[in-house]
Amino acid sequence: MALLTDITVNGKIKAMLPANIEIRDYLAGLIKQGKLGHNERLPSERELVEQFSSTRITVRDALSKLESEGLIYRSNRRGWFVTPPRLTYDPSSRVNFYLLAAQQQRTPATELISQKRIKGPAHARLALQVGDNEKLIELVRMRSLDGRPVLYEFIYLPDSRFPDLAKKNLEGSLTTIMQRDYNVDITHEDNRICVSAVYDQVAEALSHINGAPCLEIRRTRYEGERKAVEFDTEFWVHSAIELSIPSR
Repeated sequence: MALLTDITVNGKIKAMLPANIEIRDYLAGLIKQGKLGHNERLPSERELVEQFSSTRITVRDALSKLESEGLIYRSNRRGWFVTPPRLTYDPSSRVNFYLLAAQQQRTPATELISQKRIKGPAHARLALQVGDNEKLIELVRMRSLDGRPVLYEFIYLPDSRFPDLAKKNLEGSLTTIMQRDYNVDITHEDNRICVSAVYDQVAEALSHINGAPCLEIRRTRYEGERKAVEFDTEFWVHSAIELSIPSR
């Protein structure tokens, strides 16, 4: 059970709040007033325990509430930080990650986690409509904004359409590689978006706990008259992205 803390107004006790809510409200107030700026480190858990004469469990619960609200994010072995503005993203625009980040004065980066030539999962094969004997290229990448990991993605492409792709710089824009080296012009995209959760390698890479909420985007990209050439599954940190879809 959370400890109760008196809230005093003009010298009189106004209300009793659980300590975790008091800590949450105190930090949220500092953030909303600009006293803690974007990407600024919060006081450590030990400092908050001492400041509020509380317990580490109570402090962690308050921090978890702020994280779920998108006000703060954790960085493994570094602490908690104030969340910067979200990246505004229109899934129907077909703008690549690097261009989108540049347009919003953010610094993007991509880390290639792995690349394989495999049979691939059934849902990717179905989306790409490949033959029974055809291999897929699987790319696993993590993408960051201003040094903060915000996106973990699994990309599948038909091996026959992209020979020698493994020799390319796959930590840059895949769209640029497809256009420049394979004469692929993306003409259509289908996007399916849902609230999901991250686990295991994805959660660890994004500094999340198992089961933390995320925004999952499944995308099929086409060239020409809807010939599927790419299938992606993206897991976005929920506090890093805001969808903006104008009416057409």
